[in-house]
Amino acid sequence: MQKVLAVLFAAAAFAGAAQAAEPVRGAGQAYAGVAVSGVDYVGAATKASPKVFGGYQFGKQFAVEGGAVDLKNGYGMYIAVKPSVALTEKLSAYGKVGVAQTRAPALPPAPTALGKKTRTGAYGAFGLQYSISPNAAVTVEYERLPVEKPSVLKPNVWTMALQFFF
Repeated sequence: MQKVLAVLFAAAAFAGAAQAAEPVRGAGQAYAGVAVSGVDYVGAATKASPKVFGGYQFGKQFAVEGGAVDLKNGYGMYIAVKPSVALTEKLSAYGKVGVAQTRAPALPPAPTALGKKTRTGAYGAFGLQYSISPNAAVTVEYERLPVEKPSVLKPNVWTMALQFFF
């Protein structure tokens, strides 16, 4: 929980800096974000995990993005293309398709690094993005991570994020 709070405080501090710069309309722009992901574990409740991501948006309908989420003694990271469509002036829907790698802890009694299973495979996500200013947005998304067999980690992740454009 302390990691999640640290990520949220960093986002709040970063938001002021992102608000100061005006984006150039029609040009591509870089973005970065911080998030809290709800990760499902087998036999346990969903746990909050910090996530960071960034990318480059080419116009208003296409971006390339990469990110990483802390899976409590493991990780998930991805790179994906991100097409989007405007629903209103401030609200848009998007999807992501790419490749991801997860490293989840193995079941006890093998909690060592040798007991962790790494899996690389298809990554997909969809979500909604709401622009709160020209330089900042909030997103809510569902992600699907590659997991060989859900013995510890389930492939379903729900994420809420703050995204800042430069």
